[in-house]
Amino acid sequence: MTVTRRSFLRSAATTVLLTSIALDSVPFSFAQNAPKPDPSQDFQVPFAAKQESIFYFKRETFQPYLNGQFTLRAGANTVDATLVSVRDCTPDPRSKLTRKSRQTNCFALIFRADGKLTDLTSIYDVEHAALGKFALFLTRRDGPHGTYFYEAVFNHAL
Repeated sequence: MTVTRRSFLRSAATTVLLTSIALDSVPFSFAQNAPKPDPSQDFQVPFAAKQESIFYFKRETFQPYLNGQFTLRAGANTVDATLVSVRDCTPDPRSKLTRKSRQTNCFALIFRADGKLTDLTSIYDVEHAALGKFALFLTRRDGPHGTYFYEAVFNHAL
């Protein structure tokens, strides 16, 4: 079978072009030249979310209410809970990471309750005399002697 010069050059040019495109995208597939993260290009927070008081809660918001009483509600079930811990969760700057982490305001609230709320939901209505009503995603852990611990984690990018 004979190959004409024109078809040979066309095949060679197509092969070179497709190979250069494929090899040019290899560093991106292995994240070698990943663009630097730009917080201004992140997901924009909806206006309605900015109207909620929980959007502005910080670790300092809950510090004065340590050992204070909160009411947790899930449907018709209600339990009184005590805020037992406000824990800092920001990463240690001395930890060995592959790249520098973004600055965040990260903290966890731990409530202790004598009663158990329903397992059908994990978003509970929380009520406090000074902070008002707000919804939190809480995880439950069983404690000793019929006590339950509920934990909420906040992580706000700065």
